[in-house]
Amino acid sequence: MTSRSPGDHSRDTAVVVAHEIYGVNDHIIGVASMLRSYRCDVFTPSFLPSGLVYPREDERQAYREFMRDPGVMSMSRSLVQFAGSLRERYGRVLCIGFSVGATSAWLASGTGAVDKTVCFYGSRIRDHLDVQPAAPCLVVFAEQEPSFSAPAVAEKLAGRRDVVTEIYPSRHGFCDPGSPHYSAEHGPQAWESAIRFLGLSR
Repeated sequence: MTSRSPGDHSRDTAVVVAHEIYGVNDHIIGVASMLRSYRCDVFTPSFLPSGLVYPREDERQAYREFMRDPGVMSMSRSLVQFAGSLRERYGRVLCIGFSVGATSAWLASGTGAVDKTVCFYGSRIRDHLDVQPAAPCLVVFAEQEPSFSAPAVAEKLAGRRDVVTEIYPSRHGFCDPGSPHYSAEHGPQAWESAIRFLGLSR
């Protein structure tokens, strides 16, 4: 399943939103809606089998099923393929990813498939520090992560060409208004930084 903004073919920028383990849920739909106020076409492809969408309360099942199929590596390959399909129609192809979508976007950024990437709390980026983005990449971390040290990963990324890292004093999911960890202070700040980094305008 692929969703896009209404067709204004004069637009030269495409933004692909890469979802979390839950699929294209209300959060991803909300992100797409917000992005459509800018001069871009927005795409929200589902990388889950049959376009599945899991409710938040099924986090354990969603995680287990995601790791079984498609998994981060396969999702990244599909993301690269999807971004490539947009090249004939758009001068700029950008990507915003969340959690597993962020790690997939990080992997995709190393292929040259996208022109700029924003990765929101991609915790498994720590497993792929050998990736060198081929275009500018903004990595946004929550400082309070239960499974790893965001500052330690940010330190390893420091000085990397084309990589900007930001850490906010919040928890995983702080940019998602539907998350119990949403931060009304830091979520909008991170979004403003992401929009500025991507160079989107109204």
